[in-house]
Amino acid sequence: MTRFSIGGDVYGVQDASTSYSLTNPDPQTLRFEVHQGDHAWYDDSSVDRSEVSGAGNIPGGTPINLNYQFMVEANGPNGSFTNTADGWFIVGQMHNDDNASGVGTSPPFAIQLVGDHLQVVARYVQPGQDPSNGAGNVQMLTLWTDPNPIKTGVYNNIQIQADVSNSGGGYLKVSINGTQVVNYSGPLGYGQATNWEYGVYRSTAPETVAVDYRNMTLLTGSAATSAPTQPTTPTQPTTPNVAPTVTQASASPGTGTEHVGDVVTLTLTLSEAVTVTGKPTLSLNDGASATYVGGSGTNTLTFQTTVASTNTNTSALAITGVNLASGVSIKDSGGLAADLSGAVKTFSGLQISNTPIMPTQPTTPTTPTTPTTPSTPTVTTPVLSVADTSLTVNGRGGHVDLGTTLSTTDPNDKVSLNIKGLPRYETITTGDGTTFRGGDITLSSAQVASGLTLTSYYRGNSHPVATLTLTASATDPATGAVTSATPQTITVTDPRPSTSSGSTTGSGSTTSQAHGHHHHLSSASNTLAATVPQTTSLANYDAAKGSHASHSFALLNQYLAGSSGRVDGGQIAAAVSNGAAWVQNAFLTKPHH
Repeated sequence: MTRFSIGGDVYGVQDASTSYSLTNPDPQTLRFEVHQGDHAWYDDSSVDRSEVSGAGNIPGGTPINLNYQFMVEANGPNGSFTNTADGWFIVGQMHNDDNASGVGTSPPFAIQLVGDHLQVVARYVQPGQDPSNGAGNVQMLTLWTDPNPIKTGVYNNIQIQADVSNSGGGYLKVSINGTQVVNYSGPLGYGQATNWEYGVYRSTAPETVAVDYRNMTLLTGSAATSAPTQPTTPTQPTTPNVAPTVTQASASPGTGTEHVGDVVTLTLTLSEAVTVTGKPTLSLNDGASATYVGGSGTNTLTFQTTVASTNTNTSALAITGVNLASGVSIKDSGGLAADLSGAVKTFSGLQISNTPIMPTQPTTPTTPTTPTTPSTPTVTTPVLSVADTSLTVNGRGGHVDLGTTLSTTDPNDKVSLNIKGLPRYETITTGDGTTFRGGDITLSSAQVASGLTLTSYYRGNSHPVATLTLTASATDPATGAVTSATPQTITVTDPRPSTSSGSTTGSGSTTSQAHGHHHHLSSASNTLAATVPQTTSLANYDAAKGSHASHSFALLNQYLAGSSGRVDGGQIAAAVSNGAAWVQNAFLTKPHH
């Protein structure tokens, strides 16, 4: 969540907050790395993310000129790039202002990877249409797919010129290494402002990936249109002169005492795949050496040593150096020799003894001890922030932002928000357009992050005050343990509507008349039913109201059928006042004329 400046523009960090997620190898370069399960505080476990996002929005209809150099690092065999993400793998996107749209959207245009091939895509909707993916209005354009696999360790020069407008004047031009691959003119985006995001954003996948960006510049407006374009003659991409390095040294076993005849396996992990020529060895502080076993063509090299009686006793085995005899080498795909200084490491607690283990006499078995009760797993308590604990809805159909945010310091926990006390004349809608009603509802952290809007449908003449009780909970997906934060409350006041609608008599009761065998119900039932919003989620159902409606409906049917029994007019009026419940439950299926 750190903010910093790139070329005078403010960007925010959206990643898993690990030491490797975002690094700055030099003043012009940002390196992004993701492992499976790495995601930002607002993501769920279905995505992996390490990005920076522009904090300022670029208004629609504004010319944009982007220039940067982009490289993928090798993560597969023989210096290749592996990508098995089966949903998406975005490495640069012009992100829509979803707060203005009111719904979550896919990027108006993006640079992405399909397997190991670069691709350019764009999207738009016609003016006034809902841009959410579920609405079915988004037009998806695949503008270019590179027929050749991307090369690892090689920077690609990328230039993007665009005007994100769906009402006229939209365009997108993309050049890769000086060759124009996209020249599109037409509607682009959703009619809202945008901001530039780049890094790695993918559907979760098992392989670790890293990408590098350098020399990124972003110009807008007149500065974008007057900027020189890249030459049309392809330029030769530059290859960074970065030697492979040892990022980790490990031992198996890692602790304990190893005696004569025992085998210790030592592993070196490097920053990229390397090729091994000959038989390198590792010098050890017990006077012996470990011999290379295998791993050429990958970034993991394995060595082994067997404890002998001539070894020196030591309380902590250590690698003291790497030996490369004449003709022996460890190099990357470009022929650059690896920097092996990171292989030197001491393994605390891994002892070496030159004394063989002597067989011992069997001992009398001891009485088994009573197992201890396992400790209860702990879950980090989530944090719920409420901007305002006293809200007012301005009239029937009015909206108000609940102003709630959820956060947690444990990215593995599944966080949710429970809301109790929502009256039947109010609903809560999430940023993707899903509407909830009922006195007991539960929302995911992603739904809360999308923004919560409360809408009132109150039609009375008083000022009811509803008290909402909000409780944030976190669940450990591995153990199922749950912890909840202290509940917080928000009071919501509905003021008197500025105007009233529908025909009423006296204090507002709806009238009904009957003449002969023709029966006419007032439109009050239809009006009341119309005030009940369509929802995609129903938290509970008022059984008592359904029972009352059924009783009133029976009385009304008796009267309409010309029954000789006496029916009180007040009961008929009450039946009409429950028209909304009849409509909702499809009771009135056949008119009587």
